[in-house]
Amino acid sequence: MRRLSLAIVLLAAASLPHTPARAASFDGAWSVTQECEPAPGGARGFKWLYNAKVTDGVMLGQYGTKDKPSSLTLTGQIQTDGSASLRATGLTGNSDYTAGFGQPGGKFSYPVEARFEAKRGTGLRTQSRTCRFTFEKR
Repeated sequence: MRRLSLAIVLLAAASLPHTPARAASFDGAWSVTQECEPAPGGARGFKWLYNAKVTDGVMLGQYGTKDKPSSLTLTGQIQTDGSASLRATGLTGNSDYTAGFGQPGGKFSYPVEARFEAKRGTGLRTQSRTCRFTFEKR
């Protein structure tokens, strides 16, 4: 009887629609372009290019040297449908490019809402200043 029950369970599981592993299709190396508009109050706009890696659907990108001025770490989970709520954290650099003209080395953190497809993605930051993110799988 146990074998029959196990066989029924296995047959039922085999007939379920296949669902992909957690965002595994996004795994791999990505290039990130981040373009930030001038900030209210006059801080200059800028463009950064850096690399990111996605492992098991989790993105980790790094601009500059972590924990040093003018650095950013971009992290977050990409959902199987391609949506992602990422978080950018880091330390400010040259005050000409920093909202409020703060001194280099000030901590920052902000959300980035993103959308990914198999080989491309886009993201947007709207707090304090507008930054657009473009992601390309390598």
